[in-house]
Amino acid sequence: MLNKFRHLLILAACFISAYSEVFTYEQALANCDSLNLHIQTPAPDGRTHTLNKKGAASASFDYAMRAFLKFSIGKEVLEIGGCYGDVMLQALKQSKHTKYLLSDLEERHLFIAAKCLEEKIRQNWLESSSVNQVSFVKVDITKGCNTQNIGLHDAIYVGKVFHFLTPDQFETAVKHLFLLLKPKGRVYVTTLSPYLKHYEKFIPEYEKRVKSKEKYPGFIKSLRSCINVNKNTPLQITNMIDDSFLFLDPKTLKEVFENNGFKVLECKFVPLSHRSKLWSYDGREYVIIIAEKEAAF
Repeated sequence: MLNKFRHLLILAACFISAYSEVFTYEQALANCDSLNLHIQTPAPDGRTHTLNKKGAASASFDYAMRAFLKFSIGKEVLEIGGCYGDVMLQALKQSKHTKYLLSDLEERHLFIAAKCLEEKIRQNWLESSSVNQVSFVKVDITKGCNTQNIGLHDAIYVGKVFHFLTPDQFETAVKHLFLLLKPKGRVYVTTLSPYLKHYEKFIPEYEKRVKSKEKYPGFIKSLRSCINVNKNTPLQITNMIDDSFLFLDPKTLKEVFENNGFKVLECKFVPLSHRSKLWSYDGREYVIIIAEKEAAF
């Protein structure tokens, strides 16, 4: 226990520098206008492609997303990889007292999220005071955060981010999530399992690795190795075809979170939050985990 505590202190010492770039609503909106950015149009399946070619954002809320929104009412919350702010907007709609920090690696997403907030206010869907509840930050959860933010958040949502990481980056991110939460704070995660139609070529290899008890059976060094690219392959996959990918499962997620001081409340496969002939496999397409920071860790 003492060694774990010392390790966390070392990590905290690495967080001395502030969030690399923090934006108020007004700053983010001004940047959106100066860069001539626009609210993105969703694809036919309802998902909106990202500007950094890392998948797509979905406006349909999955199991962990809905649980996060319910828990977060009136609290101090953080979203990792929040993209265009769909979850943020709903959180602001729910409560005038929720304080929301929206983060993303791609700052243009944050600027567009501010524009989406402006649009919801213009439509009278949100009150103008909503802008005082939110701030935006460009940050990499695998590299560090601000010491001022350690123990600040009641809840954190991480939506479809972990599969872009390497195993080492994933484990570092979980350590950082622990530090960012208040005692008894909760983290809500949605990530991809290998059980997706486009990646079914990889499933036999994945299940073989599971039987061999590999620590990360879903890690692949290149997506190209587990998919047959053709004219029907979505652009979001071809954009990442030579990148590594980390498919996760309940067992792996649970072990890593428990090893880093979390009490796991739920961890399971769940189906897609949207209908898709291209992606649906057997109802195990996503993996979610809801975990609580144990104060005595």
